[in-house]
Amino acid sequence: MTKIGVMVLVYLAAMSSVSAATRPWAYERDSGLGFNFSYPRDLFQRTEGDGKPSFHYFVSRDADAKLMVGAWNNEAGQTPSEFKQWLLENTGGYDAMTYLPRGRTWFVISGYRGDDIYYEKVMFSCGGSVVNVLAITYPKDLRRHYDPVVEQMEDSFRPSNHCR
Repeated sequence: MTKIGVMVLVYLAAMSSVSAATRPWAYERDSGLGFNFSYPRDLFQRTEGDGKPSFHYFVSRDADAKLMVGAWNNEAGQTPSEFKQWLLENTGGYDAMTYLPRGRTWFVISGYRGDDIYYEKVMFSCGGSVVNVLAITYPKDLRRHYDPVVEQMEDSFRPSNHCR
């Protein structure tokens, strides 16, 4: 391959992998429960959800990736570990977990579902009375593209401060 051919390939590779830091990002605050979240506007667009208040749904332009952020009042009074256990026992799809960090008021569950990667962060706020969640699923063959995006979304996700 010629030197020019190599330079063209390097340029095309660099242009196709726009870094998370240089993307145009939307930063939003939920009007109901007050949590903050962000997402890259060039990757995700809003889509209709199930009508739950304080839930926001997005899909990638090619519909391969899905993002959901939301919060609800913890009327059941579950602790983070109780909710995590309920999630694992009742919702399915958590067979291939690869990443499970946790803290006193939060936890993350991440792994594989078939050909997809999922990442779910759950944070309890307001003394445990509000549950906040950020969940994203994307094709594992696009991992290099989405992992930096997920990292930035996770870093900017802030729990509800509307405590009652």
